[in-house]
Amino acid sequence: MDVDETEPEPFAGGIVSGTTWSESTGAIDEIEKDEHQNEYDVDVEESSPHTRARQIVLDEWSSARPLRRTRSLDNITPENADEKSYMVSFRMPHPEFYNTNRVRTNNVASDARSDASTTDYNFVLDNYIEYADNTHIPRLRGKAERNKLLAAIHSSHWAVLCSIVTAGCFLTYAISNHSPFLRADLSQAIVITVVVATFPEIAASSGAGAFAGMASDVAIPNFAWLALLALATSGVWMLFHRFKILVGCGGRLGTCAFIAMNLTVAFVAMPSRTVPWSLYGDSNRLWSGRIELVPSILSVLSSTFLSAAAGAVRLKSEIPLNPVQAPTTMALVCMLILEPTGFVYTGQMDAGFAVGSFVAMASDHYLPSIPDFAGAGFISGLWILLLDPFFIDFGGKKGFTSFCGFTTYVGIMRLVCRKRAGKDN
Repeated sequence: MDVDETEPEPFAGGIVSGTTWSESTGAIDEIEKDEHQNEYDVDVEESSPHTRARQIVLDEWSSARPLRRTRSLDNITPENADEKSYMVSFRMPHPEFYNTNRVRTNNVASDARSDASTTDYNFVLDNYIEYADNTHIPRLRGKAERNKLLAAIHSSHWAVLCSIVTAGCFLTYAISNHSPFLRADLSQAIVITVVVATFPEIAASSGAGAFAGMASDVAIPNFAWLALLALATSGVWMLFHRFKILVGCGGRLGTCAFIAMNLTVAFVAMPSRTVPWSLYGDSNRLWSGRIELVPSILSVLSSTFLSAAAGAVRLKSEIPLNPVQAPTTMALVCMLILEPTGFVYTGQMDAGFAVGSFVAMASDHYLPSIPDFAGAGFISGLWILLLDPFFIDFGGKKGFTSFCGFTTYVGIMRLVCRKRAGKDN
């Protein structure tokens, strides 16, 4: 990963001396110095046998020349992401200090500075594993040694994952089935976006819970049943996480929620007659009674568009993006733009946006190009229509729909590739 510092920021871009970790030599390489290095104090310390600490103390606004490209983040790779982390300390001058001391003319002015004129900020530079497709995502986070809760969140402790699944399930269900009665598609996008913006390490867990919470109050009548669903979703998600089930597949999180939903209603809620069996499908009201031409077309187009757009953003990014965060944020933006218009087919388009975003969470190992993302989104849009009369109001249904579309597209493309390879031989 390259860090391009050709356009230095006022305080962070002018580092002119220091060290970088070299993978090829297994040692610390010196960064070239120039005549501006006396304006900075750069120290590198080793805080433990497994952690190297980098302390950067910035004493002056940058006046250094632009630096050549360096590979100062090469230490963060999938192979050693779990072993290496760097601590970065910034000493940030107070702006009011520079209003009166903009130019340092001699050593006397330098010695006159006090600790009260600066603030220290400590960060940790490392990778976290995004559990939707086991992608290693670089992050710059605050230190959390003294806060056990934050440390557990950053390390993705199993108890944290289960708690986030439960919280996501309850939040989504509450705001879609109670005041403010938002659409389930919009509710899950809001919940996931808020969680991921705060702690991206738990994006997948929040998604699994939010997708389960998309169930209506017909399928999950009250919060007691919702607690059972959240428990089932947590258990299924931990199995998915532990045994790497469907890693990198589009709709993986929704499929997890869909399985938990079926376990809850098929083995408990429906046998107890709390939930009607007709939610699995009513033979008197299949496609002819539910499908209309215009909303169907809009659903398919929305799914195709969102999947292609989010896939393009992920593929074109210079650094790995969180596979849950980018598609969900884009889907949320589209829904928020459409919601105030009062368009009669907003619900159908929201469903397409949701399904398309779930497809776009797939790994680029399966969908390596923008046309692949668009194709998978289109097939998933057709699956929306196919599954519409079944699993009515089930949580995780749209995620399972995207998984069906994703696997169908991948299967078709592999068959086509095999036939082409056979003809070439």
